[in-house]
Amino acid sequence: MKQNIAKDEETNAIKIHGDILEAIISCVPLIHLLPAYHVSQDWRCAVTSSLKNSCRVKPWLIAHIQNSRNFSLLVRCVFDHESLVWTEVPCVNEPFTCVPIRSSGSNLLYMLTPSKFSFSLDPLLKAKWHHVQGPKVSRLDPVVAVIGSCILIAGGIYDFEDDPLAVEVYDNKSQQWEICQSMPNFYKDSASTTWLSVAVSDKKMFLLEKSSGTFCTFDPEMKLWGDTFALKPNGSIFFSLIGFSNNRLLLIGLIGNTENVESLKIWEVNCDTFICNEVGEMPSKMLEKFIDSCSSPSSINISMAEDMIYIYNSENPKVIIHCEISKCSSCYWGTIQNSIVNDQNEMHRFTFTCSRVGINDLQKAFGLLGTRF
Repeated sequence: MKQNIAKDEETNAIKIHGDILEAIISCVPLIHLLPAYHVSQDWRCAVTSSLKNSCRVKPWLIAHIQNSRNFSLLVRCVFDHESLVWTEVPCVNEPFTCVPIRSSGSNLLYMLTPSKFSFSLDPLLKAKWHHVQGPKVSRLDPVVAVIGSCILIAGGIYDFEDDPLAVEVYDNKSQQWEICQSMPNFYKDSASTTWLSVAVSDKKMFLLEKSSGTFCTFDPEMKLWGDTFALKPNGSIFFSLIGFSNNRLLLIGLIGNTENVESLKIWEVNCDTFICNEVGEMPSKMLEKFIDSCSSPSSINISMAEDMIYIYNSENPKVIIHCEISKCSSCYWGTIQNSIVNDQNEMHRFTFTCSRVGINDLQKAFGLLGTRF
């Protein structure tokens, strides 16, 4: 014990180090570790050692709040699953925007104008945004995905003279957009993110029509679409979403109808056979409270990373459900009261992403990266 606690004779300050310091720090949520990280070299080492436990830090939910009257006014808040608190992150060096910021998958943010496409995969957006020329075909609300080194944009056409199912892939080498095989004809009346759910692996994009469950894949290397079929492990699913995380494709489905939502279930989908295995079901009381907060079940959306899924109503995100899926496919459910929604911003645009956040991300976010002792 003596070797871990010492008293500075000059200042009478108690110095804690060694195992005791690490034990104390292991009980402190990540969001509160940033000041400790800058106390001394010993404390920095203790924080770093504590965070090596990969099970300790859960993926964070990140809210990007845009003023509905002036899109250039942006507030960013993060939810730390350990401390159960929301924290505002400074927004600096953001690109000026006169268009909405949108998300795709769980960690891609992008902005699209006729002349420019901007995107970021950085969780707290402190890294440089990537900017490329806009696609050849003008689009309003297209499907967007980053698959490996490829950027894909599909559908979302608002000019009646253009192909409503047009697909373009951006080639990083040539720095040009390439027209590819159009989306399957089934999606001609639903070719936008309003009606479609997207998930991305390292090699493929998965596409699902939310209402019908019609599913297909896109191979960016071959630039071809797969066959369409109904991904409905339960015939009573009336609304569904997909996401890809931890090398598994997950399907989230509402069972019943818009007037009577009976249950919300999660399935893991085999990416080769597309056989669905049920993973879990939202507790009935939690579902009832969540659905009551939704203006419409069709406004439900998800963000996921690693083993954590966040389920929310994108139009009124006052209640957020989280579900952690263990390695043995057990589900642990919980509720977040979204305290950042208030009378001043409830009409603003809420866009969510989800990502693991580390101490270096927080240092960048708060302008502390590079501090030395």
